[in-house]
Amino acid sequence: MAFKTIFTALSDFETSKSALEQAARLSEAHDGHLEVMCLGVDRSHSNYYEVGANAAILQAAIAQADEQAKNLETQVKAWLQNANLRWNVSTAITTLADAGRPLFRAARFADLCVAPLPYRHNSSPEESLVLETVMLDAGCPTVVAPDGDPVGAPERIVIAWNESAEALQAVRAAIPLMQAAKEIHIAIIDPPEHAADRSDPGGLLAVMLSRHGITCDIQVMSRSGAKVSERIRRHVTETNSQMLVMGGYGHSRFRQAVLGGATREMLEHATVPVFMAH
Repeated sequence: MAFKTIFTALSDFETSKSALEQAARLSEAHDGHLEVMCLGVDRSHSNYYEVGANAAILQAAIAQADEQAKNLETQVKAWLQNANLRWNVSTAITTLADAGRPLFRAARFADLCVAPLPYRHNSSPEESLVLETVMLDAGCPTVVAPDGDPVGAPERIVIAWNESAEALQAVRAAIPLMQAAKEIHIAIIDPPEHAADRSDPGGLLAVMLSRHGITCDIQVMSRSGAKVSERIRRHVTETNSQMLVMGGYGHSRFRQAVLGGATREMLEHATVPVFMAH
């Protein structure tokens, strides 16, 4: 499946610019349509429906969020004005607690979402919410964009493979990217001794990809005392890869969704775009 609708959401132009650049590069590389949502977020602690709330305070908060969204829309449109791609920009006004609602409606109809890396020193709470909503709630494959040069058509890709349903979902969704790449590396860290494919770890995945015209190699590695996330990042560096494909792990929104520990550790130190699915 080609990526014909690519979605990203921003609440601040400077801190989320990496996601906009990555989304634009992917849209251009895949002849897709870029959809950008500019969020105006009411960060006050007031609830719009709180009994006895001061109407003037609430109105001021809404006006401030509206101004934020419009200013962001102006910045995004100015940045996209000379871009060689199809795009549209929308705005949404929301409280922080309800920001998932407009994100979910847009992301569920996208082929691919792009989110800013949420675990940086200057990240806002909305950036973590954007990632959790588009990937966990909307179920859309998502590229998490760290600071740095965007990649539209990565030539070298590492797959972090652990036999999980999430990892397989990510691999399937990333096939259009892998078909255009020159090198695909399947990285397996300390496979279980009693796994069903213990004699040929990653073999069935390689066969599946080969039928899509994708040639890959399999690297079985030991953690050697390091965390799995550290070993994977090292392998990305050693192979000079430009993208990492991995499963996105997290809990349901009912359980106050947070990304799982392995996912968070990987993203906290990501230096290349990370393609994830849940």
